[in-house]
Amino acid sequence: MRSFRVDQFEFDDPGSEECVEIDVSRQSAFPTPDIRSFVGATVGVQAAAALVEPQPFHRVEGRGQVADYIRRFAGIEVPLHADWPTYTLEAVTWDAVHLVIGAPGLFVRYQWSTTA
Repeated sequence: MRSFRVDQFEFDDPGSEECVEIDVSRQSAFPTPDIRSFVGATVGVQAAAALVEPQPFHRVEGRGQVADYIRRFAGIEVPLHADWPTYTLEAVTWDAVHLVIGAPGLFVRYQWSTTA
């Protein structure tokens, strides 16, 4: 698994007080054969047990920024019109997004927030 932690000084405007966490794992027999095992490893078993039905990535609010930051900081292309299953771990608000994306052969956890 690869993990990226990005502080406010990596963004165009450090005053925005943004931060991003991205975890990426290949889907494999061990340790992450499915989305629940990935969520359990990155967020916790309670979050894995509480997963709700996914939506396609192309329906995610703010998907442009999500795709841009995943590409910019993790080097992974996420097409804006992808139908990849996307799990919302916390309600999307103006100051926070927490998602898990099931890309082909990959799992990606994305958490963005700002305090500005």
